[in-house]
Amino acid sequence: MANKVNVSFNKEHEGVLKTANYETKLSYRGDGMAPYDLFLGGYASCLHATFIGILSKRKLTFETVTYEVTSEKREEVPTIINKLTTNVVITGANEAKQKQIIKSMEQAEHYCSISYTIHNLEAEMVLNIEFK
Repeated sequence: MANKVNVSFNKEHEGVLKTANYETKLSYRGDGMAPYDLFLGGYASCLHATFIGILSKRKLTFETVTYEVTSEKREEVPTIINKLTTNVVITGANEAKQKQIIKSMEQAEHYCSISYTIHNLEAEMVLNIEFK
């Protein structure tokens, strides 16, 4: 399975990332998404897609889920991620099924391909799950 994007930058280093279905601004100055914004968003999206796949097999449901992802990078070059904290808030889940949902999220964190990549950096990964 291949993914493809097209990225172009002007002389001010402002850019556009285009996919077959969407485009977004890229910027190092706050006028668009920065590289790590894109990476963390990709991680959260991958985690969510994996989570949904696991939940559907277990016939578990919820109303909404929100991911807040924070990364810390080491000082040495290359400044790769050394800690990733993911705070997950799930609403509308059956209270009796919450333990199964937590297990499903933990499995999703394990099986998400971007999560696997981050693990290979030997980064500390923290997963906090809250129900509302």
